[in-house]
Amino acid sequence: MGAPRLADPTILARLRDLLGFPVEPGTLNLRLPKPWESPLTPSYLAAEEIDPDWEARTAQAGYLWNRVLIAGRYQGVVAQADEPDYPANLVELLSEVHLRQTLDLRDGDPISFTVVPTETV
Repeated sequence: MGAPRLADPTILARLRDLLGFPVEPGTLNLRLPKPWESPLTPSYLAAEEIDPDWEARTAQAGYLWNRVLIAGRYQGVVAQADEPDYPANLVELLSEVHLRQTLDLRDGDPISFTVVPTETV
């Protein structure tokens, strides 16, 4: 989704409305060892639901996403972009906290998250 776009208060407010919790700027991009396969059916968020110009600016038509519990305690979302040639093993974690700071993460550090049903979080 991109750090500059997530620094926009209007975008953050829209994501809060759509996802049901405030998203902290500073998502984590995770390159998984194999293509992402969610254990639960993902939801779809169309780009124009975030911002009318989102797809034109990002080439992303939307996102497949699931609610997650990160490190056993922080609510968040794992998202995969709907974009031509987007790597099948690349996902983004959005969270209610700045994950790098809160969990003292460095590039390459492991992180755990559990996909949860929407009504659980």
